[in-house]
Amino acid sequence: MTNQINSLHTPKYISIAEEINSKIDAGMSIGERIYSEKEIMEKYGVSSTTARKSLEVLRNGNIIERIQGKGTFVLNKKVLRSLRKIISYTENMEKQNIKPSIKVLEKVILGGYTEYHKKLQLSPGDKVLKLKRIRYGDDIPLVIDYRYINLKYCPDIFEKDLSSSLYKIYEQYNIKIAHAKQYLEMSFLNGADAKLLNCKKGDPAIFIEGILSLENLVPVEYEVNFWNGRIFKFQLEASV
Repeated sequence: MTNQINSLHTPKYISIAEEINSKIDAGMSIGERIYSEKEIMEKYGVSSTTARKSLEVLRNGNIIERIQGKGTFVLNKKVLRSLRKIISYTENMEKQNIKPSIKVLEKVILGGYTEYHKKLQLSPGDKVLKLKRIRYGDDIPLVIDYRYINLKYCPDIFEKDLSSSLYKIYEQYNIKIAHAKQYLEMSFLNGADAKLLNCKKGDPAIFIEGILSLENLVPVEYEVNFWNGRIFKFQLEASV
């Protein structure tokens, strides 16, 4: 009954925008063509004003974009990320029919004794690999990814092609990530990070900080990530 009452008070253009957004989330790809104003008028039997306002809602939410002379296309869609299971970014994207790719921006070995050595429970002189990458989905930049890797277990990983899943690379060293302790909070992109994600300064991001460990809880990685807040949604299930 509540849903029926709410639907009576929801403007038609909002309802149409929500239905189109649900269709996008259900399986449309980034860059795929979406309904034109005329097609919305015909499909939903509404005026041009209502059709135009529904598209404006989606454009204002950075969900679609209009390219002059070509049409209206999906700009982004919500990508689901479960918090219940350790799963690689690559596997997560492939399960949602999104093509993953990675670009390495920086890789450098840290010596001495840094804050990252401390987080990884290492001693002075132990080596840590600092890795900065951009993760893509369907060629759209989605995540700024920093990794600080304990080189005790993979001393020559620096020489590997790191533009792929680290989990797959770890398998070559018989490393299995069995435990993750992560913290999530809302953040907003600064100018430099926004540029990397093709966003605007101040756009929302999901900041994730965490330690990834072996089964015996020995740390392998310290991670710091900025996920595009307009695209990702995280799923958590709990019970008593």
